Amino acid sequence: MTSKSVPESAAPRALAQPTAPSQRALLLSLAVAAFMVALDGRVVAPLLPTIADDFDISIAHASWLVSGYMLPYGLCQLGYGPLADRFGKVRVATYAMAAFSIGTALCGAFPSFGMIVVLRALTGAAASALIPLSLAYIGDTVPYGERQAALAMLTASTGAAQSFSTSAGGTIAAFVSWRTVFPLLGALAGGATLALFLLRHRELRLPPMLGEPRPRYRDALRAPRMKALLALVALEGFLYMGSFTFLSGLLEERFGLDPFDIGLVMSTAGIAQLLSARLLPRLLRLFRERTLMLVGGCCMGSAYLLCAVAPRPAWVAIACLLVGAGFTFCHTTLQTRATEAFPRARGTALALFAFALVSSSALGTVCIGYASEALGYLRTFLASGAALLLFTAVLVRVLGARPEAQPG
Repeated sequence: MTSKSVPESAAPRALAQPTAPSQRALLLSLAVAAFMVALDGRVVAPLLPTIADDFDISIAHASWLVSGYMLPYGLCQLGYGPLADRFGKVRVATYAMAAFSIGTALCGAFPSFGMIVVLRALTGAAASALIPLSLAYIGDTVPYGERQAALAMLTASTGAAQSFSTSAGGTIAAFVSWRTVFPLLGALAGGATLALFLLRHRELRLPPMLGEPRPRYRDALRAPRMKALLALVALEGFLYMGSFTFLSGLLEERFGLDPFDIGLVMSTAGIAQLLSARLLPRLLRLFRERTLMLVGGCCMGSAYLLCAVAPRPAWVAIACLLVGAGFTFCHTTLQTRATEAFPRARGTALALFAFALVSSSALGTVCIGYASEALGYLRTFLASGAALLLFTAVLVRVLGARPEAQPG
């Protein structure tokens, strides 16, 4: 079966009906697939102390399991974007999800730390298609005024994944083994893959504009504010994800928590993401995007400042609530702007966006990991919090006004 190509004259009507039963089922399947990718990507963070002990390495060294996943995750998105614009976003995402399921099931089966890093890298390469192509498909099918609320569904999915992954990963590591986590995730991802295979023929696609050359990355980079948007999301990823990874190390060193308790504390960030995403449609009717960016960035910066001086684990849990909600408010606004930055080829534009986010997150994980070893968690999280507050000021200044829709 092939994706439905919508005639140009009928496209606006067809693509403005994302709530049709066929599209609801497809969007839900994409959200479940995104849930599994986020679950796999974030499950490692609370396991780092246990993995480091198992291989007799430092936590900073063990964090290569995070960076080794994120680097190919970011790089390979540059290949998926043009493929999706040519062959269909859902179609490409479906085959990538199949490869992701197999790779995840095999992670943890090797005794060598280096081999596990390699396999995680291959899994990240496959996983990189799901979230950006889901974002691009939402951009194709949902009008701008409703788009951030629709993107909140995807954010809720990844937020729920973060909440579940940190607690479940820590629980399995405490009572069984961290190696058991990956076969379980691979089996669950296989179910999501099957759903996408069954629904992939429902994809709606616009035909290419007659006489227009196929868009390239250089064309996307020339779009208004695209470079500024990419720089801002890269800085957000570097500071937010790079710092969040090492909350597990802070909780172990300062409070002596085991993996189960670390997972419970860090899971509050996912709970906050889930709840704030559910509230987002209502908040969008009350507040402007500028306000959401300001509140979100200030929440993230304040959260890491709080972590730096936290005298009890409960303070870190409160900080995780703040950082989860702040990320939802801030990042969904950036996502919404990205879907409108280059609508001629949203797969290409969202691939650039996701590449900037994930590659900077991987770089941030490495840099902040070694900074925490050299400077300690107090100074590292103080610096991260202050930098996020500065990032917020720049973000609001650059993207404060609602954008004009570009011709698609």
